[in-house]
Amino acid sequence: MLKQLANMTTEKLIEMFELTTNMNDENIPTVRGWLMDEIEKRNPGGFDKWLDSEDPEDNTLRKYILV
Repeated sequence: MLKQLANMTTEKLIEMFELTTNMNDENIPTVRGWLMDEIEKRNPGGFDKWLDSEDPEDNTLRKYILV
């Protein structure tokens, strides 16, 4: 799974992250962790700004990463 994530575009990773926002499956936290790890690798500065922002909501991640 991690290899597949590494081959995806950043846009696709963010889309997948956003899609998992309201999912309640017991595996979703693990999947979200993988997605966030890969997104952070690609743009650590943007990821940190998102975490430190006043609104680190799932739907605001893209504005920090895709700049």
